[in-house]
Amino acid sequence: MRRTGLVAGLAAGLLLIAPAASAGQVSGTTTLDGAASAGQPLTVVVTLKGAYPVVAYDYSLENRCWFKGRFAGPGDSSESYPLLGPWFLGPGGSALSTQVVDLTPVPTGSVCKVSVLRGGVTVKGTTTPYSVN
Repeated sequence: MRRTGLVAGLAAGLLLIAPAASAGQVSGTTTLDGAASAGQPLTVVVTLKGAYPVVAYDYSLENRCWFKGRFAGPGDSSESYPLLGPWFLGPGGSALSTQVVDLTPVPTGSVCKVSVLRGGVTVKGTTTPYSVN
């Protein structure tokens, strides 16, 4: 009797965990809309798969730059932007939005990486490196 109750309890626990595990991992892309120029704003198109609708403040866009022209060390400039939307339904049920990144303090010849973060962890496929002209 006691063993049957234990087995039934474990089975019920597995049923509660299964929907969370089958929800899938969020992935996405970041795409630059135009060339990155020093002192100018840069528009980044963000696409997230497996996250529609997107909850405000759940994701952020991080732009990190190295002024010496190579990806080494902690970076010379870093900015984080909360992804508030508006979000649009993109291809294949993805969520699509744009965010403007400020390159005012970034000099010509720098290299940068833009990524989407959720809870401080980079979302798979969202890191895009680029050079500033």
